[in-house]
Formats: sequence, structure tokens, C-alpha cells
Amino acid sequence: MSMERREILLVVASLLVLALLVLAPWMDSQAAHDMVLEQRGHVDGTIDSEGNMICDYNVMWVPFGRIVASCEGGWFVTFYGGILS
Repeated sequence: MSMERREILLVVASLLVLALLVLAPWMDSQAAHDMVLEQRGHVDGTIDSEGNMICDYNVMWVPFGRIVASCEGGWFVTFYGGILS
């Protein structure tokens, strides 16, 4: 295999990996919703002290993850499962 061909294959493979990370097709919006509700629901005021839901989350696709927003704020769920504010 020539050097040019290897470089082209490397660029194509890199672009495919990048496209997969941008789209993150393995992420489920309901799973992102549930993860944020469990870990951050009491912190952001979505759940009151008695465990009642005050405001539900809205999940939106963004590159490299999902935005999970409530009435009080939002969280970014990364493609690897981390939650960022």
C-alpha cells in the first residue's frame, strides 16, 4: 500500500470516528433524562424535598451529547455519560 493511500484511509477513518462522536447515536434521550433526574433532580429544583416532580426535563440533541433542560436550568450529558452544567 502506498503512503498516499494510507494517509487517505487514516483521514477517512478519523472523519468517521469524529462523525460518530458528534452524532452519538448510541445515546438514548430517555436514558439521559433518567440519569439527570436521578443524579441532579434534587440539586436543580426539579424534585422537591418530598420527592414530587415540579418541572419535567426536555431533552435535545446537540453535537457530542444531549442537553437536558428543566425550568430551573440545564445539563449537558456527554457522549461518554458525564453530566456537565
